[in-house]
Amino acid sequence: MVQLIIVGILILLPWCAWSEQVERIKLYTYHDKPPYIVSLKERSGLYFDIVRLLNEFHDDVQYQLVFRPKIRIRSELEQEQLNGAVLGVNPVWFGDNDQIKHLWSDPLFYDTDEFVSSVKRPFEYKNPTSLHGKRYGGVQGYFYPKLHDAEKLEKLQRVDANSEKALLELVLKQQIDFAVVSRPTYFYYARKHGWWTSLSLSHQAHQKYYRAILAPKKHKDKLGILLNTTNSIGFKKHMKQLVRSYHISE
Repeated sequence: MVQLIIVGILILLPWCAWSEQVERIKLYTYHDKPPYIVSLKERSGLYFDIVRLLNEFHDDVQYQLVFRPKIRIRSELEQEQLNGAVLGVNPVWFGDNDQIKHLWSDPLFYDTDEFVSSVKRPFEYKNPTSLHGKRYGGVQGYFYPKLHDAEKLEKLQRVDANSEKALLELVLKQQIDFAVVSRPTYFYYARKHGWWTSLSLSHQAHQKYYRAILAPKKHKDKLGILLNTTNSIGFKKHMKQLVRSYHISE
């Protein structure tokens, strides 16, 4: 019995030594919605797969995906207290169009926010006047650039929900004229709940954009390695295959 314990300890020693040498870095996200995050508990979804892919490129660094509310991420960024990077974001959303406030990776993949309405009352966006007199749904705390001016002029009324699934349910109940929902999220729920015949997409989308990784300049030395990896040809090749497996167009 004693010999078995000694053997077990000897087996564990190299693992303990390796784990002490590995640096753990957090990648934050505030997008708790499928297919980006299918389950936080089961650690499933595109963002978890991206983190696993990153870890395959490193022996001495292990990245960990952590959900954190958007308002807290913004606050910690402004106070230079964010200890990690932010996954799946765009420079425009953080007022960094010229990419001078923070460090940014190359685009990980491209995405679209859609106007989603009920087939019983389909909404088509043609120009800003299309919004007048409408009631739309958005996720609380999210900013929708194409709708901002109409809201400011009180030509458009906003209804907040805590998730895009809740927005789609409001559309199905015809409690709002349309909602703005990420295209991959729309397809995920349409497949899961069989909503294909009940929902309609406007021919013109709300906006098209890319998702990338934001890294605070304060941690340039530590997070520069991360950005070098995401910008490499090898990583981008695997990233394309991964995104394609989630039925997201490149």
